[in-house]
Amino acid sequence: MADERRENGPSARQNIIEAVAWLIFAGSAFWMSFDFDRPLPIYELGPAFWPRLVLAGIFLAALGVLVGTFMQRLHRRAEGGEKSRGGAPAAVRQRAAARGVGGTQVTAKVLAAIGLPILYVYLIHQFGFYLITPFFLAGYMCLLGVRNWIRLVTVTVGLYALLVVIFIKLIYTPLPQGAGFFHALNGQFIGLIQ
Repeated sequence: MADERRENGPSARQNIIEAVAWLIFAGSAFWMSFDFDRPLPIYELGPAFWPRLVLAGIFLAALGVLVGTFMQRLHRRAEGGEKSRGGAPAAVRQRAAARGVGGTQVTAKVLAAIGLPILYVYLIHQFGFYLITPFFLAGYMCLLGVRNWIRLVTVTVGLYALLVVIFIKLIYTPLPQGAGFFHALNGQFIGLIQ
């Protein structure tokens, strides 16, 4: 069964192409970050510190995918199970086709997983980051299958608190505060935290 899951995932070629694309993106964005690395009077690490940190994480993750793909291919060759073109054995393809695996079927859950972040971005500008984010986090976790209420609340509150501390206390980045009444409400919330 593990072989079926492995064969139904992205091919080695797709993994390599995606990893190389992410490596190129992270490398070029890191290089471009030197254009805006000037000292700031209120933040001694400079404006390029956090973007570079994120880009380094992207670079390392892509490098991990690349190395993992090559290691997996070496492992398959050592087992003698890899075909000359890297395709799945016929029996695995037939079982996958019988179960509908690997098709282009779009379900309501997939549409919700795509649509919920889009709705979240729209609502941020109306109600503000600080009011909408906990609902988004909890809703997305429910969509992904988390049903344990203790875990749902704990992760939502913990992640929300971490985001607020990072953006308000560490990198001093203003987030969207919404419009009208919600702008004032979010401003009061930020005042309480600072």
